[in-house]
Amino acid sequence: MVYIPRWSITGALYVLSQLSQNHDYCPIGETIRPSDFQRDNSSVEFIVNDPSYRALSVDKLSGAIQHPTVTFDGDTLETINGTQFVKFHEFLRGEFPLTHETLSLEKINTYGLLYTWEGSDPSLKPLLLMAHQDVVPVGEETRGDWIYDPFSGFFDGENIWGRGSSDTKTMVIGQLQAVERLIQEGFKPSRTILLAYGFDEEIGGKMGAAFISEHLYERYGANGLYSLLDEGGTAMAVVGGTPIAQPAVGEKGVVNIKISLTTPGGHSSVPPDHTNIGIVSKLVSLIEDTPFRQIMDEHNPAFKYLQCIAQHTDEFTPEFKQKVFRSTWDPSAKKDVLDYADTVKELKYLVRTSQAVDIIHGGIKTNSLPELVTIDINHRISIESSVNETVHKIVDNVLSIANKFSLGLYHDNEALLEPTSNGYFNVTAPVSLEPARISPSSNEQWRIFAGSVKHIMEDYIYPNITRPSVVAPSITTGNTDTSHYWGLTENIYRYRLSTMHGVLEGHTHSVNEHTTIQNHLFLVAFNYEYIKSVDEYAKA
Repeated sequence: MVYIPRWSITGALYVLSQLSQNHDYCPIGETIRPSDFQRDNSSVEFIVNDPSYRALSVDKLSGAIQHPTVTFDGDTLETINGTQFVKFHEFLRGEFPLTHETLSLEKINTYGLLYTWEGSDPSLKPLLLMAHQDVVPVGEETRGDWIYDPFSGFFDGENIWGRGSSDTKTMVIGQLQAVERLIQEGFKPSRTILLAYGFDEEIGGKMGAAFISEHLYERYGANGLYSLLDEGGTAMAVVGGTPIAQPAVGEKGVVNIKISLTTPGGHSSVPPDHTNIGIVSKLVSLIEDTPFRQIMDEHNPAFKYLQCIAQHTDEFTPEFKQKVFRSTWDPSAKKDVLDYADTVKELKYLVRTSQAVDIIHGGIKTNSLPELVTIDINHRISIESSVNETVHKIVDNVLSIANKFSLGLYHDNEALLEPTSNGYFNVTAPVSLEPARISPSSNEQWRIFAGSVKHIMEDYIYPNITRPSVVAPSITTGNTDTSHYWGLTENIYRYRLSTMHGVLEGHTHSVNEHTTIQNHLFLVAFNYEYIKSVDEYAKA
């Protein structure tokens, strides 16, 4: 063993702490505005502030919500409610006539929409803007809890209510409004612009985005797109006096695990000490009482976000800021940062794999012992982890309960414990996706994208805040259609520009889903300016 004097360790830590104080952990970046905006900003002013355009936008988004393009788990091309999608397509054609006259439209796998606005320079890689047409169902048992009918698209003067208002018809309509406005003003792109709208994102995208991406791959080849923008990210907000936006440059993985327990039946008058349902309840308790460990390395964009907060805001104390900066090499500081993240709902599941027991079935009669109980657990996998690691943890939980109650255990048709007279567990993972690779946040594509976000933030959303805004790369806890496009570009950004958190405030996938008309108009303005800035400044 080599002896290292204590003073040398202390001295090294002191040197590193001094370096951390002078390091630019989170470059603010440039605000990108199209050159014509700097000469005349009347077009963006019209989009954001004109009352007639506001009313028109309400009608368009409200009308889109009134088309219940719902998809259900297990839907196929034959069982999906195609009539509603066809009606929605007709609605879009009526609302955006210039877009449908100017852009070519291809129907991919019946209901997928791919619009192509051909640029004048075919040597330039296309820019892809994405969203999805489908929405999640509304539970009949909760329909009465909605303030307004979930498919009414009701506008109360500030908010537009209904399924899809937040996720994500606001993006479909916002992108099409931006394109319609550009065409109306005579804009002609040098770079091809693509708009792609799948129809089954809420159930995995295998019929919609998967087919569209294959079509694009055949046309443009591997890495054939300039960049891609889809839903995701976290709402922008003023944090410690500084406007912060959090587009996602990566997304967590996913695995759905199904666990079944088969046991002998019988009459309820002579029950075992623990019925099938009781044993599964103990398993659920064990799973929830043993959460996945916290994990965050320096490559996790959530760590970059915390560095941006520490460097550019007053949110943290000076002492905690130093802990954030030191956490890449100081285990004690890293533990404190992770413990902090665990107390903030928006951050908690950016630094650990989540687990949610979403479905349970069991029992058929009150005086008949249950013979089969099943549970379905949804996991969103930390970018530092994997599907195998996630499944392994759950199998260990099941193994513990199986041993306690002398039960067998199958995993993927392999017997880890032989079935007994008491019964057996079966564990499968029918749906899985590894975490996405992290998109670069230091190249031209990011510079123009982030700079365009800063433009709308500084000029329209937070015009009275003198501090420059910060666009901090982050990750999204949900999954998107972008998983089908990984081979087409490394520059994948997941961001629905908004000041309203889609899940925590906009109630995405829940009762009373809504968005504000002002956020929708900011989104239109962003798409309008982003398309122009990519066309003007991008060289790749």
